[in-house]
Amino acid sequence: MKIEDIDKVNHLIGELNGMKQLIAHAEGADPVDYELFIKLPGDASIRMSGEGAASTHYQGYGVSPEFLEKLQRLAVEELDARRRSLIAELAALGVEAEA
Repeated sequence: MKIEDIDKVNHLIGELNGMKQLIAHAEGADPVDYELFIKLPGDASIRMSGEGAASTHYQGYGVSPEFLEKLQRLAVEELDARRRSLIAELAALGVEAEA
């Protein structure tokens, strides 16, 4: 392994540990704490959440608990995909990381 690879490995391990924490937080969060924010120009942005509250900067819409549960699953799946990607990058450098 090259010296510059060691720096990369250390960076990837740090990112992997951070990703594991994010996944734990995302899995442990209550689905009602999730929201979808669609950023649009000016005050046209849209916030979809359990409370549906609007502000002067976005329109707010209430959504079903089922929608928020799906949003949570999607978030966890996306974070887990990044975790698997980091493990693959480490494997390419000859480092065996837990799955």
